[in-house]
Amino acid sequence: MIGVIDMQVALFKTLKGITIKILKSHIAARRPPFHFYTIYGTKGCIENTGFRIGEQWGVIYIEGKDESVRRIECSIADPNVPGEARKGGHGTSEYYIVQGFVEAIEKDEKPPIDVVKGVDMTIPGLIEHEAAMKGEVWLDVPHFE
Repeated sequence: MIGVIDMQVALFKTLKGITIKILKSHIAARRPPFHFYTIYGTKGCIENTGFRIGEQWGVIYIEGKDESVRRIECSIADPNVPGEARKGGHGTSEYYIVQGFVEAIEKDEKPPIDVVKGVDMTIPGLIEHEAAMKGEVWLDVPHFE
């Protein structure tokens, strides 16, 4: 598509100094489709390696606990939810978001993900795209806490 960025890399630095890198692609061929995560910390790392080949396992390494990387179960779906919860296409995450919202309405309580949290989770991606469209410039992400 003309005017669309096919693949983007976003770098973020949080208020606590944590660096986050995200690669997003709308053209990369992959079957089955997956989301791949790697998280590095000062004492270890974890990644959902199996998703690259359509399986639900990952690996973890914790300094002082593991001799080497060990394999772990890494499912994207909660096996304890009703069958209709698996119809959304993102594991079972939408089920919990919708259930939390419905329960908040029924109990007249604040939902687990309110408008401020929703905006805080959405704005970084919009700012990242704006930065890419402006030629990979650094832009600050506002916080609405």
